[in-house]
Amino acid sequence: MPKPRPVRTEQPRIIPLTVWPTTTPHTPGELPPNAAARAIATFSHNGDLVIGIDDSGILTGAADYLHRRYTRLSRNQRPDATPTIQRCRERDADLIIDHPPAGDPESLLSDLSGLTGLLRPGGYLLTVHTPTGGVNDPLADTITAARATGLRYLQHIIILTSPIHDGELHPHTERASGGLLEPVHTDLAVFTRPGGGARG
Repeated sequence: MPKPRPVRTEQPRIIPLTVWPTTTPHTPGELPPNAAARAIATFSHNGDLVIGIDDSGILTGAADYLHRRYTRLSRNQRPDATPTIQRCRERDADLIIDHPPAGDPESLLSDLSGLTGLLRPGGYLLTVHTPTGGVNDPLADTITAARATGLRYLQHIIILTSPIHDGELHPHTERASGGLLEPVHTDLAVFTRPGGGARG
């Protein structure tokens, strides 16, 4: 049976917007260590299974410190042929943190469908996004694809990658090439798999 084609829909409700400040500069689009720890602490509980997709190591320390069971998975691993993923299916992931590759909703659909299958009902999927001024909006494309897999979009978190001093942001560079403002944040989208009672 063919998978449903993702279609953009009107936003049925206002999505809560939250800003997480940072104390030290980081590269926009990356998940700073303090934000990684905060995300794990906010969207999982002691002993929960947390999965990081292609994690560079930032999530490992935070998950260990917060007493979560942690597994790192590679995007290249096929869900139907990887024992690690099969074990995760059996254990039901409570939280998955992913940095989806750029692509339109249709190309993201298969990827997000696999991750949705790893989540327990009520579990969370967090997707990390680099802000862009281009024609395509990776965050919007991911939201569209995630909804097509049955996930519910809960929240948009703006992680500031530049510290605030005297009420003002202080980015690494004031302006990028071409006179455009340099991005000063990372986008974090929060989804949940319906059913089971989302905890948070």
